Amino acid sequence: MQLFAIFWHKQTVILEQALNCLIINGEVDISALNGKTIGVSLQDLLLDVHFVCANDRVFVLSVTDKPTDVDIKLKSMVFISLLHGEDLAELLRQDKISIHGDVKTAQLLVDLLKEVDIDLEEIASKYTGDIIANQFGKLTKKLNPASMESNNPLEIIKNGLSTLLISPTKSERYKYKNS
Repeated sequence: MQLFAIFWHKQTVILEQALNCLIINGEVDISALNGKTIGVSLQDLLLDVHFVCANDRVFVLSVTDKPTDVDIKLKSMVFISLLHGEDLAELLRQDKISIHGDVKTAQLLVDLLKEVDIDLEEIASKYTGDIIANQFGKLTKKLNPASMESNNPLEIIKNGLSTLLISPTKSERYKYKNS
């Protein structure tokens, strides 16, 4: 049990760092979510986390004493659909997402996810130079299509987040952004 707790703590730290990196580098204004606590549950993966928004940062916790403003329950494939630009209202109509609490807070979260536009290849080039960052981007593109064929939800989420973090403009989520 202690090993699982250590593993889970590392995962929440990584998720927290990734979210805050996106917020800072994507110049996303999350002030509308300051003071909000959002519970997210991926039902098929038995994953429950709380996003506590404070001081223009997101803190990811597995447990919190603070009551949540909104609880969002969905399956991992529906979460991926949201990342790919699926309409929240449509997913709610289809009963693919369960929201308890402040629906406006949930919509704010989805809108902010859609607003994030960051190219990590560009950021990496500042530290590694254009050539290395470009080669890293090419390597990622070669590896990603082969692994996207997986039916494993964890693998699909990992690959979707990798694409979003490394080169979000190439992410499937942006296919519908300007339509």
